[in-house]
This record gives sequence, C-alpha cells and structure tokens, in this order.
Amino acid sequence: MPNFVIEYSASLAQQINEKTLMDSVFEGAKNSGHFPPEAIKLRTEKRSGFRLYGKQKDFLHISAHILSGRTDQQKSEISNAVLSELKTLALNSVFVSVEVVDIHRASFVDFEY
Repeated sequence: MPNFVIEYSASLAQQINEKTLMDSVFEGAKNSGHFPPEAIKLRTEKRSGFRLYGKQKDFLHISAHILSGRTDQQKSEISNAVLSELKTLALNSVFVSVEVVDIHRASFVDFEY
C-alpha cells in the first residue's frame, strides 16, 4: 500500500514512455515522506478513448489509492509531491492532475503469494 494508478492518453506515449512515467510517480510518492519505498505500487492504464474540451491534446491523471485515516494536509502533501515530479517532465499540451482516494479500511483485504 499505496497503489498509484497512472492513467494517460494513448497518444501521450509519443512524448514519454511508461517506465519514465512510473519512475516519476514513484519518486514523487517516495519524496512525499508518507510511504516507505518498498510499499509503493504502481500501474498504468493507457486510454485511447477520451475527450478534452480545453486546448490540451493529451491527459495524465494519477490516482493515489491509500488506506483511510490520513489528514487533508497529508493528502495534499502526497498529491503535491507527485505533481512536483511530473512538472519536471518535458511534456507538451498535456492536462495533468493528481488525486488521493481513500480506501475503506474495514473492507480492504489483500493477499501476497
């Protein structure tokens, strides 16, 4: 825990590869100071179907799924640390957003083989 889902427009792959996206989000999550590096999990979801009404051609959205119980300040620190790393990427015409999503502790279960 936590799980970072990196959702992005398929055409963004012309500017940046998945590994670089994951590395950037990982560094931001680590730099937030809220998670040990070995606990951070990442996955990507490339989207071919989407619509933006602004001037941006592509999108990049990060959802940080964390167990509930953190303060709004802590959540803001997490999202801003990730966004700070993403801002260092040389991207053009991309709408970038980051959100923190609480996972309900009482119903969350996991298993490791």
